[in-house]
Amino acid sequence: MKNETTLCSETTKISSDGIWHENPLMASVPLLLLQLTLISLTSRAVDFALKPLGQSRIVSQILGGMVLGPSALGQAPKIAHSLFPERGTLILELLATFGIVLFLFSIGIKMDSTQLFKPERTAFAISISLYVFTMILPMFMCFYVMGNVHLERSLRRSLPIIVATQSLVAFPSIACLLAELKIFNTNVGRLAVATSMFYDLLTITTCTLGFSFIGAQEKGALVGIATLLSAIGLALSIALVIRPLMLRFLLSRKVAKISATSSALGGAYVNDNKLYCMFVLLFLSTLASELAGQHYFLGPMILGLSVPGGSSVGGAIVSKLDTFVSGLLYPTFLTICGLKTNIFKIGFQESWTTAVIVAFGVITKFAAVTVPAIHMNVPIREAIALGLVLNARGINELILYNLVSSDKNLGQLQKLSDQEFTLLVISIAIVTAIITPLVKFFYDPSRRYIPKRRMTIQHHKKDTELGIAVCIYHQDEIPTLINLLEASSASTQGPIYVIVVILVEVVGNSAPMLLDCRPQKALDVSNSRYNHVSAAFQQYEKQNEGNVSVQVFANMSRFDAMHDDVCRVAIDKRASLLIVPFHKQWAIDGRIGSVNRSIQAMNRKIIEWAPCSIGILIDRGPINNSLASILSSSRSVYRIVVLFIGGPDDMESLAYGSRMARQEQVLVTIIRFILLGHNNTRERKHETEIIEEYKKANVGNERFVYHEELVKDGVDFAETIRGIGSKQYDLILVGRNHHHSPLLFGLHAWSECPELGVIGDLLASPDAETASSVLVIQQQKIVGKVNTALALLQNDRDMLIHNDEPSVERLSGRLSTSTMAISTDRGSRR
Repeated sequence: MKNETTLCSETTKISSDGIWHENPLMASVPLLLLQLTLISLTSRAVDFALKPLGQSRIVSQILGGMVLGPSALGQAPKIAHSLFPERGTLILELLATFGIVLFLFSIGIKMDSTQLFKPERTAFAISISLYVFTMILPMFMCFYVMGNVHLERSLRRSLPIIVATQSLVAFPSIACLLAELKIFNTNVGRLAVATSMFYDLLTITTCTLGFSFIGAQEKGALVGIATLLSAIGLALSIALVIRPLMLRFLLSRKVAKISATSSALGGAYVNDNKLYCMFVLLFLSTLASELAGQHYFLGPMILGLSVPGGSSVGGAIVSKLDTFVSGLLYPTFLTICGLKTNIFKIGFQESWTTAVIVAFGVITKFAAVTVPAIHMNVPIREAIALGLVLNARGINELILYNLVSSDKNLGQLQKLSDQEFTLLVISIAIVTAIITPLVKFFYDPSRRYIPKRRMTIQHHKKDTELGIAVCIYHQDEIPTLINLLEASSASTQGPIYVIVVILVEVVGNSAPMLLDCRPQKALDVSNSRYNHVSAAFQQYEKQNEGNVSVQVFANMSRFDAMHDDVCRVAIDKRASLLIVPFHKQWAIDGRIGSVNRSIQAMNRKIIEWAPCSIGILIDRGPINNSLASILSSSRSVYRIVVLFIGGPDDMESLAYGSRMARQEQVLVTIIRFILLGHNNTRERKHETEIIEEYKKANVGNERFVYHEELVKDGVDFAETIRGIGSKQYDLILVGRNHHHSPLLFGLHAWSECPELGVIGDLLASPDAETASSVLVIQQQKIVGKVNTALALLQNDRDMLIHNDEPSVERLSGRLSTSTMAISTDRGSRR
């Protein structure tokens, strides 16, 4: 007769009849809602308390669970029994596990499957080093400890599992840390993502073989082989059947047509029926994983990987899941792990033994990353930061600990006891708490935005190629940008190199991608969402053949990290001017049609870290998109006005306007504002000398007009600006900053958009009586720790104009004894 165990549980109701009839917490729904509320509030409170220390959220959520669990609040039996009774544990853990299924599916969508099988050379070398050394050396350490240290039987049998878990380098954990540190788009972030993805392929394969081996030991060889074959069959069926069906749907002409006609470049309509089918497939894949004996996490990950990266379906799925899963269910799982910990069950011997194993694993993993990284010419500080990032612990480790602590089918191995589980969860919190501030200390991504030369229009040599980077989010911006480029006077003596960066917000692709949209790829249906952008600028290049060259990139990322790639492209391609869109769009009737605060936040970050001069283009809409017709006709001119108040940014606007005056159908008017009684200052005299140089450079050019405007005070100045705005100019150029200008006293208080400066904000206001587009320009700022040469350039930058090359040579002579030689060779951009 078989031995049977009957598990009795207290009968509970689903819902409560109310507080006046009974204790509501005796019912399942009120208890679950109270638990979720406590978990959310506690984890948020701990996160708020640790935020000044720069700690990761996973630390806060684990500590929040420990506060609610037996380590703190749970020491009061009545409170513990009321808030977290055993009868409610099953429902809470089931909900959290369901959330992890959705989270792993979402993570699979965010992963770029191509990096799994085709990693770059550096990522491949680091992954192999990790796989070899984090498996071998800690295992030797394990055998040494087991042979020379007296251990409890439970710890001795579970020690190999503890050592094996130290070798994990999981993409979800790495991705969460990179996102919190805001270094996803950096060199370290990209290398960490590529390495962790390929390493995941190796470890998932190893885990699949490991579970099959354990099954073979416990149930027999045939069962183990069947488990392995079923797991392989699951993966192949998803990869060879489900994925081709999804690709066929996504690449159909109907979908491409819908995608191409979307208002935003990254948007596309997705039928809800398709999303329902995807969720049904998700649940079936999870069930198939359990049936195959590989636990629930394998199916969702493989199915998520099968969704094409950056696709509309993937973005729609993640956008629907992200807030609910990442904001509630994922933190709930982390907090539950903290709830299960009990620091009062920890023994001294077990503590130091586990600490030694964990520390040795961290050191081994750090060395296995940094040594091959430095060998592959990764800078030392970046290699150190990479070694720290790849030591991050998170959701994958916790999933594995939960599985091992509850799984009785481990063959010769012993499942984790409560003591060992507590030690490992605490080790995750401690390691992550130490790593996070160290990464911030060793790696400052803003350092790479410090250029080795001045990248401005004012300092650009007259007869060399000028690099202009432009960012596009809405397709309506294309005509105005091309008009602006046409007015920039591309010629054989002064060609223009245009770098187009298409801003594609892709929710379903946490691993950011910067795609080079080459002409041969522009006709692909999969690239239809930015095909029309490439086609428009390729046509512009053909019309100016020999004078203009164009390169188009698609920056597929989240807006909070998009500025990284924009600045990286600008500095890599030697751009002298970076043009970004304003966050407000005007409708055809002249009113504001839409506002995108994400673009505003991106612009502010770019303004802070841009390695070159930057211009914010306020596009007034299709009313002024007439330059193309003007340039092809001899009947009219494109009228541009430069408002000059004073300062480096206005000097940059003046330099750009002077270049535009070379274009035959462009008329540039320079208006200099002079405050009565303040024209004899040292700064004004210095600016007068520079303006005289520009006037001499444009002697005989009737398209360059200069005049001065006398104003009495700030009020008179504001009225004059409004009057200029009401005139029929097609484009207004103005500097962003006018430091210490008495003309602007009192006007800063009314500024709505600080990123535009005072004058730009006046011209962008809905109350402004103007239909002109506005380009607000900020000259390249010297940021971070700079050397002596750049500091001198900062002091003397107003003395340099692109029409006076000898002044550059004279300045270079003065800097010959500095620590850095200033090269005037712009180099190759291709």
